[in-house]
Amino acid sequence: MNHTAQPAIPRSTPHAVLGLRRRISFAGRTFALRMFVGAAVATVLTSMMTITAAEETPSPAEFRIGFFNIYLGLANASHRAAVVRQIQRTAPDIMGLSEINDADHALLPTLVPGLPNVVTQPGGLQPALLTRYPVLSSGSLGSTAPANEFRRKHLWAVLDVGHESRNLLVYVVHTESWCYKGPCANVKRPALEFPRAIEWIRLKQDIHAKRKQDPNLDVVVMGDWNDDNRSPQTDAFAAQPDGVFSGFVLGADIDFPVQHVPYPNLQCEQAGLRLLESTDTDGNRNTVWAGTPNPALQTAVKIDYIAHSEGIEVVGHEVLNSEVSDPDAGLPKYGERLNVGDSRAASDHLMVFADMAIE
Repeated sequence: MNHTAQPAIPRSTPHAVLGLRRRISFAGRTFALRMFVGAAVATVLTSMMTITAAEETPSPAEFRIGFFNIYLGLANASHRAAVVRQIQRTAPDIMGLSEINDADHALLPTLVPGLPNVVTQPGGLQPALLTRYPVLSSGSLGSTAPANEFRRKHLWAVLDVGHESRNLLVYVVHTESWCYKGPCANVKRPALEFPRAIEWIRLKQDIHAKRKQDPNLDVVVMGDWNDDNRSPQTDAFAAQPDGVFSGFVLGADIDFPVQHVPYPNLQCEQAGLRLLESTDTDGNRNTVWAGTPNPALQTAVKIDYIAHSEGIEVVGHEVLNSEVSDPDAGLPKYGERLNVGDSRAASDHLMVFADMAIE
């Protein structure tokens, strides 16, 4: 686990006007009427205002969070520039990436201005996290030996997002593959579904353990979860199916049957999360292109998601797509307007992002 931290860069203008509640104290309203009554009354009113101020609702922590599977690393300069254009258009405070390679790690602290704090893990095609917020702790989530249930571990970090009493636990998750060899058809694949189901059991266990240890954690899980909740899926597993990846060893604590449908809705519910069903501004829900730039993916599907715990307010959420009819519609955008082909040039996936707040 690598964690590169630099001083957080303050942002004075929030991404969205949230319309949050503010309490107006009776003492504050009446003070102007009584200010000439005398020193004794003024003293009493000053005390009332002090007490009221302490009871006022604290300002919320507002942030924009995004996820983008950037497609096979950042080695190519033109591809890297296309990825950065997508990120800068949304100007996130917290950005999850997938398919980052070891050679990309040195690029990440300066990849996107304003996101200097980086969390990575070693290996090829791994998740990473970029943020402007201080990283309080971070790590990788996988199996406990002798189990070997993950080909790619989940990445997590606890961030100080500026709330006076709560921190944000963020996971960047890239689960078992959509298929092993293209062209990938949208059909039942039990040998791929089963590892994903187990990965989510481990994720649920980790979320519950961390929140039990620190009840003041709010949670966001984002990533490429490699299945569409509208695709044909195996209902449940009475046993481990044939064909699971070589070297897979199931933990002895897993009980059968393992319920699977509907994935990932069921898994989010069991983890205490609310799944965001994001679309682009034309109403298209898919987050993967069909055929180009990745010929293995022959079906346009939705496999990239963001989910959150109940303590988080969601102002809006969206799939960023440069091919929509109105590129300025939807959530606020920043920087240069994208050209029609920019999203397809950046990745075989589309970015998902959301405006959130912790009150």
